[in-house]
Amino acid sequence: MGLQGTISPHVGNLSFLVSLDPRNNSFIELLPHEISLLPRLRILVLQDNKLEGNIPPTIHQCQQLENISLAANRLNGLIPKELGLLPRLQQLYLGKNSIMSGEIPSSLGNISTLKRLSLDQCGLTGSFPSALINLSSLVAISLYDNNISGFLPIDICDNHWSNVQILSVSYNKFSGLIPSRIHRCAQLVTLSLSYNSLVRGIPREIGSLQFEIT
Repeated sequence: MGLQGTISPHVGNLSFLVSLDPRNNSFIELLPHEISLLPRLRILVLQDNKLEGNIPPTIHQCQQLENISLAANRLNGLIPKELGLLPRLQQLYLGKNSIMSGEIPSSLGNISTLKRLSLDQCGLTGSFPSALINLSSLVAISLYDNNISGFLPIDICDNHWSNVQILSVSYNKFSGLIPSRIHRCAQLVTLSLSYNSLVRGIPREIGSLQFEIT
């Protein structure tokens, strides 16, 4: 569309707004906190702009949100733990905001409706939050190209990840063994573990699955 400038704080007056999707434009500066005043908002897609600053923690006040995509901007700061208070969220895309920082908040593990989580290239550190393995609706999780370290949880596929099709954690700093129980993610189509410090060797149990591994 070629729109540019800032997103007006007056957007908060549009109380009946259900979808805000000005993707692929040149909006700059901060994401206005007034977005949190939209009680009916279900879709917030602002990817591929030039937005800067932090994600407003008050965004959790939009309790109807199902899809948040803020990927490919210039956002910085931490991922707000308050995102874990969104009871209907199904898709969260924050990738390609390389000047973000901090750890993945464990509160994301509270979003039982979450299907797709993409945090690629966000400059994230810390470890893999074990709370994420409680996401029983999850279909795809991608943490590609961050600085996440430590072990992958040994029980990563034990109980709740029966629907996971994509697991991508390449280009991080994970160490230790590839969890042998990963074969319990029976719907896996893509497993991407390359460019970590994982101990060589693929667990023989994985042979029971048919998917692409990198």
